[in-house]
Amino acid sequence: MMFPRHARAAFPDRPLRMLAGFAAGGTVDSVVRVLANGMGPILGQQVVIENKPGGSGSIAGNATMAAPADGYTMLIGTFSAAVAPALAKLSYDPTRDLTAVAQIATVPLFIVTTGHSRFMSVADVIAAAKAAPDTITFASAGAGSAGHMAAELFARQTGIKLIHVPFRGAAPAMQALVAEQVQLLFDTPTTTLRELVGQGKLRALAAMSRKREPVLPDVPAIGEMSLGGDLDVQAWQGVLVRTGTPKEVIATLNKAIVEAMQQPDTRQRIAAVGVEPTSSSPEAFDAFFKAEVARWTDVARRAGISAQ
Repeated sequence: MMFPRHARAAFPDRPLRMLAGFAAGGTVDSVVRVLANGMGPILGQQVVIENKPGGSGSIAGNATMAAPADGYTMLIGTFSAAVAPALAKLSYDPTRDLTAVAQIATVPLFIVTTGHSRFMSVADVIAAAKAAPDTITFASAGAGSAGHMAAELFARQTGIKLIHVPFRGAAPAMQALVAEQVQLLFDTPTTTLRELVGQGKLRALAAMSRKREPVLPDVPAIGEMSLGGDLDVQAWQGVLVRTGTPKEVIATLNKAIVEAMQQPDTRQRIAAVGVEPTSSSPEAFDAFFKAEVARWTDVARRAGISAQ
């Protein structure tokens, strides 16, 4: 006896969610909202952002794991997602339980000091730290933040010690540097940072990248210096889904992301906040994500930063 086949509804046939493990209003949040607005018309469905900050992104990660693996719930993966296994006791394995859809942006980090600092170059910082160990301080947005981990990597690669002064967020960390309460900051080129550099209140010593960054083209890249090792640090963003999501659904989401990120208006709005828009295949982002988890887990272990 033959039974009629029920065709599967075309994906997507209802609104989608993007879970973000950070608060609304920041640079990364702005990028994600621009992306969601671009994807909506392409998919024919609204893409809703849900901010779930806390736990190094694990709160958003747990919510993603609690949802069906059907592509209707996406997770915005950031640098924090790669560091989370070293900082928090997760109920899931990011490299096993999450599958990459596409990378959407990269943000270079810069080594910054005050406008009145005696440090005129990265070489000055290294020389001072070697001459007087445990005297050079740096601020960060908190333990495990991109700035914190970048500083730990920089210190290890150059054979120096830096004193970490964590703050609750990027804004107070920036304020501490401007007030000369600390000597260094490893941070992304936010509008505020660029304005302060332009006003001479802060001095950017280097971009932590292989080549100079268009957002601050006069600042030398750390790749120009003979420091050895890989000091290229990007505070990236990408889209992930639960492992088990059908491949055709991932392909549909990837196509929408790539198309949205290629739109001139989308690229201009993202670039305006100091972020480089990008896009990738699921396979390329998957390889990158797994490499980032391995890299920063190793940096955290060597720096003595452990899961809480």
